[in-house]
Amino acid sequence: MRKALLGWKILRALGWRALTWYAVYRLGLWTGHFARQKPPAVPPSARLRPLWHLPDAAHLRAAGGEEAYRNLMAEAEDILAGQVRLYGGEKVPLQFTPPLPLRPWTAYEGGRHLPPGVDIKDLWEPARFGWAFVLGRAYRWSGDERFPAAFWTYLETFDRANPPYQGVNWLSGQEVALRLLALLFAGDVFAASPHTTPQRLSRLTAMVVEHAARIPPTLAYARAQFNNHHLSETLGLYAAGLALEGMPQAERWREQGWRELNRALQRQIAADGTYCQHSVNYHRLMLHLALMADAFARREGRAWQAETSARLRAATAWLSACLDEISGRMLNLGHHDGAWILPLSAGGIADGRPTVQAAALAFGGGAALPPGAWDELALWLNLPALGEGGQLSRSPAVHRLGERGDWAVLRTARLTSRPAHADALHVDLWHGGVNLLKDAGTYRYNAPAPWENGLAGALVHNSITVDEHEPMTRAGRFLWLDWDHSWVTEEDEMQVTAVREGYLRLGILHRRTLRRVERGRWRISDYLLPYGKRPSLHTFTLHFLLPDWRWQVQGQDAVLLEGEGLRMRLQVQARAEPLPGKRPQAAGEMSLHLQVIRAGEVVWGEGQASPVLGWYSPTYGAREPALSLRWQVTAAPPLTLESEVVVQEANP
Repeated sequence: MRKALLGWKILRALGWRALTWYAVYRLGLWTGHFARQKPPAVPPSARLRPLWHLPDAAHLRAAGGEEAYRNLMAEAEDILAGQVRLYGGEKVPLQFTPPLPLRPWTAYEGGRHLPPGVDIKDLWEPARFGWAFVLGRAYRWSGDERFPAAFWTYLETFDRANPPYQGVNWLSGQEVALRLLALLFAGDVFAASPHTTPQRLSRLTAMVVEHAARIPPTLAYARAQFNNHHLSETLGLYAAGLALEGMPQAERWREQGWRELNRALQRQIAADGTYCQHSVNYHRLMLHLALMADAFARREGRAWQAETSARLRAATAWLSACLDEISGRMLNLGHHDGAWILPLSAGGIADGRPTVQAAALAFGGGAALPPGAWDELALWLNLPALGEGGQLSRSPAVHRLGERGDWAVLRTARLTSRPAHADALHVDLWHGGVNLLKDAGTYRYNAPAPWENGLAGALVHNSITVDEHEPMTRAGRFLWLDWDHSWVTEEDEMQVTAVREGYLRLGILHRRTLRRVERGRWRISDYLLPYGKRPSLHTFTLHFLLPDWRWQVQGQDAVLLEGEGLRMRLQVQARAEPLPGKRPQAAGEMSLHLQVIRAGEVVWGEGQASPVLGWYSPTYGAREPALSLRWQVTAAPPLTLESEVVVQEANP
């Protein structure tokens, strides 16, 4: 009976459509159909048409500035030396030969034949060829022929080590599609180099054909995922079909890709701009794919369907609401897999301004930001003149209070697609470009316990847990059941109130109000109310993740922190509310128990801590110490927890 109930919940979470497409994919594996696939023949007349606009060096330097030029050249020099910053993190060797036996890609499905402890994303990331965008950008800025020479050498190394449809780098249709897009960019940006010989161009054309042909057989898997896989793979088909001349399949790939891409964007982006994956970084990935498609479509005089345009406009406003205008950083909401597929601007992976600016120009009707180094991406995409605009259009689906330099967000979602993290009623707080109340991020999907997507749970988010229970049922690394819906009940310019469902099964209704009292002063009020059951004792845990600053405990209810030129005081009070028919002394102040946790270790207070607490992951594969503050109180509802955050400039 329990298995049947679990199966029913999984069916409801994934849907009949996704499970049907996944069954089609599994059938292709089981029958050996995919393993028998061979690359199509490439006619001698086949060649590549240019797709990319190539801005001249003067415009690039004017947009980016000298600091951007120096940073770009330093990164390009690292790539020449065989070093790459995977996921925008620390430098690692640029490797194209996976430490695995060479088998058909189907042999690796489901993680088979992977050595213990190997994260497949670390093998895939260099093979996405994101570094080729850096070399192409550096070549366009400088004209230095070492950059195309290095690209062709690296491409030939990859080609020898990863023959068509053999090895782990052909396993994922999405990885194939992203590599295809990078190959098309490189073919355009290095076209005039003497290192781009006819023989190399011929092989590049054949590689584009091989990559494009790999995508259609497993599109069923991409459709089943209902996420960015479907977008990237259909864009890969569209781009290959548009670029290939003299290839019989090109028109079919082009039309299928464009049709499915429009349909997928309309299904995956809600009318209010929310993306189905509930992740800021995947939201940016979606917009990067749409921006490339938009640039290619304008080149052939094709327009988006009207509904697609409306969804992309709303999605741009949604990402704008997640952007800190001072630092350029974005909320760390949801899964962060380190994807940064259009590194064609200054600022690095953490800077969301290039995407917001380009998407506003492409889909929003005008510049969102004043001119700056973030404008370079728009130049590469051949978007209209930037002008002196600078009015951010923010989506009401992101419940943001405050102003530039002092703002906060209360996270809510009425879920219609799989949630990424258990983050209902999480609060993010920013001041002066510094993220004070932080979302822990992701770290890794594939790692030994507890790090196998270990930062997705409720205990690391800035919210409340009850009896140390998750508010949803975890059924896998990426699958939650019994979704924790949350929604706003009241909202104005100074405060927003929302409720969540996650703990109703325990007889607890959680209502939270985020209020901006004044600049630098915020109040978070948590109301734990009885629901449907006789009130009983529960342990309520209030958690906040903060930067790894100097700290001082001031009793059990307050902590003072200082760093980055700021001083911050966080104070929490617990108050029991009277129940009807109970004696008045049942109400009043409650005792709190505070833990301060850094890098998984309790550094103040009693008890143990989960090893995932006290960490912050800025990008995939990277984690750094942070401070987890946990206040616990055992009481019967109704209970109020009142948190006040005061931020001010630190004394010099």
